[in-house]
Amino acid sequence: MQAAPQPNAEQRALVDARHVVYNRLAFLTAAVWAVGTLLLFINIVPPTITKPVPEIVISMMVPVVPAALPWLFYPAISRAVARRKLARSLSAD
Repeated sequence: MQAAPQPNAEQRALVDARHVVYNRLAFLTAAVWAVGTLLLFINIVPPTITKPVPEIVISMMVPVVPAALPWLFYPAISRAVARRKLARSLSAD
C-alpha cells in the first residue's frame, strides 16, 4: 500500500492561508452583522410599537449584505496570504 503523496510547499501554504483567512472572515462577518443589526435595531424599531416583527426582520436582514461582501474576495485574499507565507518561509531558509 502506498502512502498518500505529500503536498508541495505551495499547496500547503495555500491550505494554511485559506484556514487563516476563513477564520478571520468569519469573525469579520459576525462582527459586521452584529453591529449592523444593533445600529439598525436601535434606529428602526420604536420602543412604543407592540409588534415590531417587520422592523426586526429588516434590521436583521439588511446587515447580511455588507457582512457577505468580504467573501467575494476570499480567493484573492487567500492567494495573497499564501504567497506572503511562502515568501517568508523561503527567505527564512
